[in-house]
Amino acid sequence: MSWFWLVERKLVETLLRSPTFHRSVQKIHKQVHQLQHGKPPEYHGGTNLEDPAAGSGVKNFVKLFWEELKSGHKPERPPNKKQ
Repeated sequence: MSWFWLVERKLVETLLRSPTFHRSVQKIHKQVHQLQHGKPPEYHGGTNLEDPAAGSGVKNFVKLFWEELKSGHKPERPPNKKQ
């Protein structure tokens, strides 16, 4: 039985040194993690705040911030009730 143990040990060592084996284990782990916790926001495109036409930096931030302030603080009108 000792020859079987030596062959098994050599096969396990070869498998653990294989990059293909490690990549497949990583893929399986990623899929199990996504099933348990859902896909990360980056997978769906993230927030994507930067518009290439608008530019980036402080001016774009101030513009977006000001638009948010204007649209976020408008009081809603009550609906007209017809009797």
